[in-house]
Amino acid sequence: MALTDADANAVIPQRRRLALLALLAVAGERGLTRDKVLAYLWSESSSENARHALEQLLYSMRRQVPEELFQGTDPLRLNTRVVHADVVEFERAIAAGDAARALAAYGGAFLDGFYLADAPEFERWAEQERARLSADHVQALRRLASEAHALGRHTTEIDIWRQLASADPLAERAAIGLVRALAEAGDWAGALRHAREYEARLREEVPGAPSTGLVALVKRMSGERAAVHAKEEATVEAGERYVIERELGRGAVATVYLARDRKHDRPVALKMLRPEVASGSDAQRFVREIGFLARLHHPHILPLYDSGTMALQEGRLGLFYVMPFVGGESLRQRLDREVRLPIADAIHVAREVADALSYAHREGIVHRDIRPENILLESGHALVADFGIARALETAGGEKLSVSGVVLGVPAYVSPEQAGGAGEIDGRSDIYSLGCVLYEMLTGTPPFTGATRGAVLARVMTDAVPPIRTVCPAVPPGVERAILKALAKQPKQRFADAAGFVAALGQAGQTT
Repeated sequence: MALTDADANAVIPQRRRLALLALLAVAGERGLTRDKVLAYLWSESSSENARHALEQLLYSMRRQVPEELFQGTDPLRLNTRVVHADVVEFERAIAAGDAARALAAYGGAFLDGFYLADAPEFERWAEQERARLSADHVQALRRLASEAHALGRHTTEIDIWRQLASADPLAERAAIGLVRALAEAGDWAGALRHAREYEARLREEVPGAPSTGLVALVKRMSGERAAVHAKEEATVEAGERYVIERELGRGAVATVYLARDRKHDRPVALKMLRPEVASGSDAQRFVREIGFLARLHHPHILPLYDSGTMALQEGRLGLFYVMPFVGGESLRQRLDREVRLPIADAIHVAREVADALSYAHREGIVHRDIRPENILLESGHALVADFGIARALETAGGEKLSVSGVVLGVPAYVSPEQAGGAGEIDGRSDIYSLGCVLYEMLTGTPPFTGATRGAVLARVMTDAVPPIRTVCPAVPPGVERAILKALAKQPKQRFADAAGFVAALGQAGQTT
């Protein structure tokens, strides 16, 4: 703990004076009466000596710091216009429900390593506050983990659960959370390893503790998943043209494979619709709908190479489509690594995506699922993937998909009209989704998050967009205005077309 100036130089090194600042920082606006301060800092001194010591301490601190550190005389309050305290910022963020800001302000255990001799009441207070603030920190982490889970951000969710498990290695909830997150991300070996480490640690630290069943659970889940995976691998042949090399990833709608196109001797990304999606879709209608996408030719749109059906085991019909294999990374992967992008990079990506949307909208095709996972980055440029796939699935599946539990779209990026179930969606819905993506590139999180899909959709439809420049003050006002217009609740209040969004970002971005 230290009080430093703008150049990080220690201003007040004395421990008792720092202890007073800590007391007042936690007390906040209500402050502390002088009697309370005396009880904490001079509990073993006579009343007269304690009051004299406090007066001397306040006098000395006022001489050390030219600015007025305190407000009022009794109770005493910290002047937050002069003193910035991490604990104050942390508590404000917790009160506002802003878990991300709370974590940014949390610098570790409260007063860790700080000790004040001859002040047992202060030490007891510090221990209680340390436990309280630590519990708030854990709750903030859990909330962020839930939000990451709802958004399908596996890397972020795993990182958060690792922090929780590291902070309390014996916490069963943290162990279960990390194991589940690893398993859902496909890291079965990691999930099993952590489950074994946790149970071994528990037996060592708590002799006689019953098994949590984590290891058995992971083994059972892994075995079930391996059986399904083996079955799917055996069925994916895509005729004789494509040779599957390895799996690249799995989503709610499709499993993506790196494949070799024998006809043209080139690597491709082959996307096989998941069985529950394929069974809920009219195969001929899906192939016909997705075929319209082949006419899209634009430098920032990943083209459709091929699509079709294939016979699978047990008489099932598989649906697949093929796109170029891009060797770069997705915008989601970059955001997971960097959290926020430099302003110029974010605007560059958004303008290229908006340019692709403008072209597709003129061709009568709406994407319906713009999100970081569907924006690929290669050689400094953005490529929009899966154009119109959502529309093709809705057209080919309709109510069957809903009955089978298939959910299209990620709630953090859907427009209010999509969230409300509007039948007709036009290009302005894509503009809204792109606004969400640009908002996240600049601030590190989409405008609306929540622990469940329903909670996010409710906020999308009703809540005002949090101001961008409160999180990232460097964002030019013109860029913020353009994003807020793109995120208007009513489509008619947004840009009429993506070209308008491109133009607005171009004009505003000139000041970056």
